[in-house]
Amino acid sequence: MSIGGTCLTTFPSNLRPSLRHTAITASTLSDWLHRSGRLPSGAITDVNLEQEIETPISTLTFLTATYSSDVPANMPRRLLVKLPHVPAKTGGTGESHFYRNLAPLLEGPPLVRCLGALQESEGDPETIVLEDLRATHDHPQWPLAPSRRQCELALDALVRVHAHWWEAPTLGQNVGQLHTNESLTVMVHDIAAHLPAFTNALGDALTADDRRVFEHVFSSSLRPWLRLTDTRALTVAHGDAHTWNFLFPRSGHGPAFLVDWQLWHLDLAARDLAFFMALHWYPRRRLELERPLLTYYHRRLMAHGVRNYSFDELWLDYRRCVVRNLTIPILFWSRGMNPEGWWHRLACALAAYRDLGCDELI
Repeated sequence: MSIGGTCLTTFPSNLRPSLRHTAITASTLSDWLHRSGRLPSGAITDVNLEQEIETPISTLTFLTATYSSDVPANMPRRLLVKLPHVPAKTGGTGESHFYRNLAPLLEGPPLVRCLGALQESEGDPETIVLEDLRATHDHPQWPLAPSRRQCELALDALVRVHAHWWEAPTLGQNVGQLHTNESLTVMVHDIAAHLPAFTNALGDALTADDRRVFEHVFSSSLRPWLRLTDTRALTVAHGDAHTWNFLFPRSGHGPAFLVDWQLWHLDLAARDLAFFMALHWYPRRRLELERPLLTYYHRRLMAHGVRNYSFDELWLDYRRCVVRNLTIPILFWSRGMNPEGWWHRLACALAAYRDLGCDELI
């Protein structure tokens, strides 16, 4: 998971920006853009490296490019080069695959303009070149919650993605991979295998009822996860839709953009909604805004042409995804993430589970 996202402008305390020389030259950048088909003529004559940021998952380099006179006038000068640390998985997933194959079907907001997406198999590390929107867009300072208007802009961005691939016949064909009982069960059991060590490490920081919830969920038949074998309401999900992966207009006018697509996959639309709200918001805020925002999302979904999916169905799928949120703190802990990255998510996930009566879904 990325904290702060591709266009990171504010940082948790364990991430610090740094300036240093990189291998990104005018010639290298020109070659990437030529090979991606975004620079049909001319070349980059100079690059000014402004900032480099190391995150747990990637190196982000912000730069300004100078072009030769024969480059198309609409090429942006401010660019971001993203070099993921972990190679993309095979089988049609990963961020470069998303920008090469899915993004062209939905260009413009909510997707940032991609100038280059090279896969590792082409002789270079996986490389993504995006337009840098920091001059016009930003996001709340970590870990502050977004305003209600920013929430609506975020949901507008998600609706555009979800509605475009809603129950599309291409899902599982040339877009993503479908789920099976076996794949889902193996995935959850692999995460749950860390549960004994997780609860032992936390000791009495977990209440007796917290432990009961985890034991009840992960010793069950895993119905909230197996819902994914039914393709109703299946779509392309972002997979990491927290506030700081959205870029909101500084002016307050215009659409939001959604970045960091390395975890995209096929899922329920409600997965992104539960991740956005129930995993990150403390109870008072969530209880005040949760239903109004889900109502807003459902209305926008219908306006984009989705039919035969009632609000009650959305609400039920959302609650199922609230159950699924319980895996995330365990997963983060097992990967050695600092407690500031998962402790408040643990509290939020457990509170949402209780508030929404999720025991009855197990």
